[in-house]
Amino acid sequence: MPIANAWVFTETKFKAEEFLKNTHNAYRLVSQRPYVSKKDPDEKGITLTLLIAKDDTDYGIDKKTGLKRDNNTLNTFDVTVLNGKDRIDVQKGDYVRLIDFDQEKSFVIGFDLILRFRNVEKINAQTK
Repeated sequence: MPIANAWVFTETKFKAEEFLKNTHNAYRLVSQRPYVSKKDPDEKGITLTLLIAKDDTDYGIDKKTGLKRDNNTLNTFDVTVLNGKDRIDVQKGDYVRLIDFDQEKSFVIGFDLILRFRNVEKINAQTK
């Protein structure tokens, strides 16, 4: 399931700092696969599917139903880490944090988010 209510984090760009802060920059790894850019084969990294463990964002009230909008807790999203590696030493279910959002290589197309970061690291879930 994609990030719900993505408009809260988007203008013509993704509000990465706000998203990372509201989700505590702590995500569970669902899967990883190598990534190589079709435009520039030297641009390599890993595409990660991550599960949002916590989301403190207030998405407001749905005008049609009058109910509070659901947050993104337990939703998944894909992100590409352009660190030149084809794998990270993290197991499925481990927690990671994203490092150094790359605004120039990230895109918002409609409600589709193409998010690029320069690195990722494993974190201890008890500290988050």
